[in-house]
Amino acid sequence: LAQEISHAAQHTAPAGRDMTASPLVPSSALHDDLGDELNSPRSSNDSLNKEPEDATAWDRQISGGSVASRAVVADDHRLVACVAPSPTCGDVPDVTKYEFDEFQRRAKTLMEEFFLSGDVQGMVTSVESLGCVPFHDELAALLLRSSLDQKDAQRESVVALLAALANQDLLQPAQLLRGFEKLVLAWDDLRLDVPNAPGRLVALLSSKVGLLDRNLFQRLPEDLLSSLCGSMEGEAAEAMRAHVTALAAFKADLAEHLEADLFCSQSAESFATWLRSAGNKQFHHEVVLAACEKSFEERPSSSAFWTTCFSASGLIEEKRKIVITMLTKLMSASEDQLLDEVDVQLGFSRLLGKAGSLMKEKDQASELLVGIFRSAVEGEVLSAEFLKSARRMRFGGAQGVSILRVVQRQTPLHSRRVWGSGDDRHFQAEINECIQEYYDSRSTEELARIVQELHLSGADQVRFLRKLLVSGMEHNLESVALDAVEELVDCCWSKAEVRQAFEQVRDVDSDLVLDLPQCREKTGEMVAAAAKRGLLEADDVVRDRATMV
Repeated sequence: LAQEISHAAQHTAPAGRDMTASPLVPSSALHDDLGDELNSPRSSNDSLNKEPEDATAWDRQISGGSVASRAVVADDHRLVACVAPSPTCGDVPDVTKYEFDEFQRRAKTLMEEFFLSGDVQGMVTSVESLGCVPFHDELAALLLRSSLDQKDAQRESVVALLAALANQDLLQPAQLLRGFEKLVLAWDDLRLDVPNAPGRLVALLSSKVGLLDRNLFQRLPEDLLSSLCGSMEGEAAEAMRAHVTALAAFKADLAEHLEADLFCSQSAESFATWLRSAGNKQFHHEVVLAACEKSFEERPSSSAFWTTCFSASGLIEEKRKIVITMLTKLMSASEDQLLDEVDVQLGFSRLLGKAGSLMKEKDQASELLVGIFRSAVEGEVLSAEFLKSARRMRFGGAQGVSILRVVQRQTPLHSRRVWGSGDDRHFQAEINECIQEYYDSRSTEELARIVQELHLSGADQVRFLRKLLVSGMEHNLESVALDAVEELVDCCWSKAEVRQAFEQVRDVDSDLVLDLPQCREKTGEMVAAAAKRGLLEADDVVRDRATMV
């Protein structure tokens, strides 16, 4: 990537101009040059494709065709590729062979064997046999992390493996991006074990590696890039310093306009006008991060009288509303989507990455972070799917996981369907817990609320009713079960779904009889009782009796 940065500097810096005198120019030019190179066919004599005479085996591998030809370059930089702010009945929960912890354990064992053998196709077959494709973002993170302190041959193998997994639809671009983002958030900690971790992370963005779109370089954290400036030389170092200077200048202007336009004048329009004129689309995720952090300030501003009209907690709540309103506006078509999903997701991801440092600086940081994430989800600025993936990937470490867990619990209408690791196993556990809570509390109102939060499909509704009825028989609470079914009919389910649920109960009674010997008789009694309540027809009772042996 250093060679590419140098190449961009050579071909974009205006003649006779000092690159550090106007940092916005080389940064913009660097972005255009890299973007043009990705979006246009490369000639055979392109200098970026030439192999240096003193190339190492790693350089030869990534600049040859064996890896680049199977590139997983993702120009869609979304960490979560979803179309709805919250899961719906049409979203099927992730189905995995193992629970997440068990998958991690098995993946680490396979990874150790892979580094010894280097057998890419064998590893692909082993990974596929695990049957946990939804967890492959964690696999990508494990492989990339382990490759940082491996020798050239092992790093080559990791690149080839990730490309092979992608080619066989076992690794989606968003999963690879989440794996990379997890390492970016922890780059400073990684240096304790791998001193040159920042450089190796940035090198993964090289077009010669072919894993990720190198335009992601523009979106890396300022402190990560600053740490590299001292280790680079020549024009590449100048281009890197120019980019960091441009980023710092943008962030300084951003802070001023957030304070003046957004929090003093309360004018999202004025802020949008400045942001549009400033350009630097590649830095727009910084808008999300800075605005959220700015909303945590509880002291009134001397230049904004309205801030003196609130208590400390009230001011924070008001600022939070201003931020969410601004983000919603900037994401709208009326503002030409000045902010897109990538900006929002990366901004909130970086906020999670700063959770630990914020908690050291502010006593109430945890509550503040929960508040802004909750508002973002409720305002449909941030998707519940992002919370699920970020929690499973442990963005922000233990502090980030703790925050996300609370946010999910506080946004059940959006998040309940993907609580926990978000797979089908946890979804079914949530259904079972809901049914148990009903029999403990006998509250149909609470049951209705949870059922609505689970966003059950028609088939899920039938299975839910079947489990509710069977559980009633197991606890000799048949009338309590029918009370819930009757009270919530035409609210949470239809009579047709009630009929199908009873049919399913009768279909599985041969299995139930092993644990519930009287299930056939109890089912017949419940069918008759349901008919008396108007939940079933007389014909249903006749047909049910005909099925009894």
